[in-house]
Amino acid sequence: MLRSSCTVISIHHFISLEDGGSPCYHWASIHGRDSLAKLDLDNRSIYYNIWQLAWPAALASVLMNFAHIVDRMFIGELGLAQVTAVGFSGVIIWFSFAFIELVTAGTVAIVARHWGSEEYDRGEAAGHKALWLGIGLAVLMAGFLFLLSPLILRLFSPTPEQYPLGRDYMRIFAPGFGAILVAYTIHSVFTGSGDTRTGMFAFVTINVLNVFLNWLLIFGNWGFPQMGVRGAALATSISAFVGLGIILAAYRFKWSNVSLKGFFGHRPNLKDAKRFLRIGLPATGHAITRPMTGMAMMALASTLTTMLAGGGEANYVATAFTIGMMALSFGHFFSNGLMAAPAPLVGQFLGRGEPERARDTANKVSRIGVAIQVVLALVYVLFGKELAVLFLRNQADPLGNARVLEMAHRYLIFIGLGACVSILAWTYGGAFRGAGDTKPPMWGALIANWAIKLPFTLLAIYVFKWHDVSIWSAVFLSQVAEGLYVWMRFRQGRWMIQKV
Repeated sequence: MLRSSCTVISIHHFISLEDGGSPCYHWASIHGRDSLAKLDLDNRSIYYNIWQLAWPAALASVLMNFAHIVDRMFIGELGLAQVTAVGFSGVIIWFSFAFIELVTAGTVAIVARHWGSEEYDRGEAAGHKALWLGIGLAVLMAGFLFLLSPLILRLFSPTPEQYPLGRDYMRIFAPGFGAILVAYTIHSVFTGSGDTRTGMFAFVTINVLNVFLNWLLIFGNWGFPQMGVRGAALATSISAFVGLGIILAAYRFKWSNVSLKGFFGHRPNLKDAKRFLRIGLPATGHAITRPMTGMAMMALASTLTTMLAGGGEANYVATAFTIGMMALSFGHFFSNGLMAAPAPLVGQFLGRGEPERARDTANKVSRIGVAIQVVLALVYVLFGKELAVLFLRNQADPLGNARVLEMAHRYLIFIGLGACVSILAWTYGGAFRGAGDTKPPMWGALIANWAIKLPFTLLAIYVFKWHDVSIWSAVFLSQVAEGLYVWMRFRQGRWMIQKV
């Protein structure tokens, strides 16, 4: 399972899938070398090349988010405690996954720049060095998730019922998390070369398997043990290793543009590591900001308790937060497809010495993105409650469910409207990523999340005395601020002369 905002990683949550399979590719010969899935930057329009990169990611995301939705629906049948525990765990996983940007941001930019300059051997060597770095990072992060995340879980003030569920989920998932990081590193090598299909096949396979294993292990079908939330974690971990095997095979046998041949001869040195980190550190600062403030927001949401008729309290806002983010997954496949296109196209155009075409690419992707988000916002306004109810099907507490769904619908309205502007941070952010200039998106995220979102949340909770709307309105304001900031920085054009 990987992706969604603050929920569990449903193989996406964190994997914007793309990549390609050789039967569908365009074949071309450059300097005697066949190039699979090569973009046609000379003879076809920018929209054509955007489509070539975006549709595999969008299709993969449709199938992957379907798997994620089914997975969340399975969890929703277990009860409120299980849904909330998985939400807490997802925030920590989301935070941990952000560190992969240390490697992948530089990988996409460097490989794309070499590919655009037709320096294919140097591009492959850069990919090999990235994989070495990715493996080392995966080992460190899997260890962190296993050993320290249960301590971090305490920050969310989980109930005695929620804590062991969240703790066990993360520990069972930790090895699979490492496998996902390595797979995503390889995926970034493919993406830099302009191949956004191979990963589509690999990660779709993962998610189909994940749904099937969830059905077996969550509910105990076909004689398997009934493991509940723990079964969901085990299913995800197993699926992640299967996916890693598939994408490694694609790399080893050159089913993509690039080959694993020569991997052991291209170990990174200190200079190489600095080259990747020069791009990766700001990208990590950008990527880590949202999950860090997300943890804080989830912790604050947990303090907004609701009084029950019997005299007790319940953290319905945290549950609504989790369910709202799950419901947003219906629109992720559009944004995933659009986010896949700018980085390799911009990187390759800059490698060819055509910065104006790089600018035109980012502008066109952004216009498409805004149009799609406006339609999605309308869907969330009109049908948000119907989407949210899919993830809360246990009827043991109908009154509690009704309150949670009302809050989740408000969340979807605020965030759906904000996404009409925040999509600019993702589309233009992808362009910055392809150029290797990752500082502007980092500053946009820092300002929006630390200077606007968190302070406004505290003001709304402790001064205005707002309830769930304090969280939703703060997220909305941060979305608008980040989108506008990144757009304005892009217009300045300094990324066009960035060296990688």
